[in-house]
Amino acid sequence: MVIKRKKEAVTFLDNFTKYANFDGQKYYLTLETDNPNGTLTIMKYNNGEFTYHRKNELYWDIKEIKTDIDMLTDIIWGFRKAINECIKSKVG
Repeated sequence: MVIKRKKEAVTFLDNFTKYANFDGQKYYLTLETDNPNGTLTIMKYNNGEFTYHRKNELYWDIKEIKTDIDMLTDIIWGFRKAINECIKSKVG
């Protein structure tokens, strides 16, 4: 899977657990971002709730931010280059 269209971001979220790591409490995917330089971590809990956390050269979220699918789709679309690289590394 590669995200080339915005609707494919929704498909990625439907299959999030396939690409994410699991820490016993939640699924998570940490991405290296270029603009701004840092990391973005997307998390999904067993109840289906998504959150994200950003840490970069401009700001650092104090805590996880709850999000809905529409907002998360926009985030996925904006960082699709990093997500596509992550997907490729997981699929091999």
